[in-house]
Amino acid sequence: MERRGLNVRKAMLKRALPILRWLPLTAASRVLCGFGKLEYRLHRPLRHAFEEAVGGASRTLECDWDVSKVSRELAGNQLLWRSRDMLLDGNSDERALAMFRVAGKEHLDAALGEGKGCIVLTSHFGAHMMPAHWLYRQNYPVRLYMERPRSISRYMARRFDSDGPLAQDKLFISRKGDSTDAAGSILRATRVLRSKMVLFIAGDVRWAGQMTETAMFLGRRMRFSTTWILLAAMSGAPVLVVTCPIGADRRYDLEFRPAFHVPSDVQKSGQVGEWVQRFLSIVEDQIRRHPANSNDYLFWEDGKDEAA
Repeated sequence: MERRGLNVRKAMLKRALPILRWLPLTAASRVLCGFGKLEYRLHRPLRHAFEEAVGGASRTLECDWDVSKVSRELAGNQLLWRSRDMLLDGNSDERALAMFRVAGKEHLDAALGEGKGCIVLTSHFGAHMMPAHWLYRQNYPVRLYMERPRSISRYMARRFDSDGPLAQDKLFISRKGDSTDAAGSILRATRVLRSKMVLFIAGDVRWAGQMTETAMFLGRRMRFSTTWILLAAMSGAPVLVVTCPIGADRRYDLEFRPAFHVPSDVQKSGQVGEWVQRFLSIVEDQIRRHPANSNDYLFWEDGKDEAA
């Protein structure tokens, strides 16, 4: 999406959110989506961009979508997606947690019960920062392993301020880092798992250089980070895929899937690429089922990435 337009939307969100938080949260969520739909209706170039992207994806994925309807819903959900978890700022746990419908919590608890920590494998599908927010609200011992997210709630940002070898700030990674930085970050992430904590990491991050593999996604071959696979293989920690689409009522349908384990010899056996593809196929299936939650996937351009 065009950067200038993104900046305008973000500025509008920062002004609107403090007012919207006075509303019931589901109503506030619907209002945000309504802003996105209104922009879609009034801004012809934007509307054409959405319809072109959705139409192209429907052909690639061989889905019989109503392109106009999906485009309108995607425009609404995308604005809510860009607000990350900021709508929940300043709310009590009771009020914030009421925005979630949660399935599979027993899978998360069982994985942690193995005593090896666990990897919660997320993506940029749906309300992608909301699972981390929920984990914090439920007092799970969680660390994020990703680029430092922008435009998040103060509630979450305060959790980044910690000291010691397992401090959150030390786990944020950068595309500008070298091989030494990468090795150090892997070591710190392994320590998190050995401390029986939750490591929250995205499996759909396009990356270049070491610890990457190419895979097919939305009809194109792209290169993705394999860090989550290497960490799971090295640590023996169970991996749970989490999804969080925005529902029709603008609440969050958070689901933890049953855990699985990555073989310790995954590199030696040459199967890393298969695990990358396996996860991306899960994401593609989610897009087929919930195209209005596809966020920026349909607008991805070769060689261009956007931090969380």
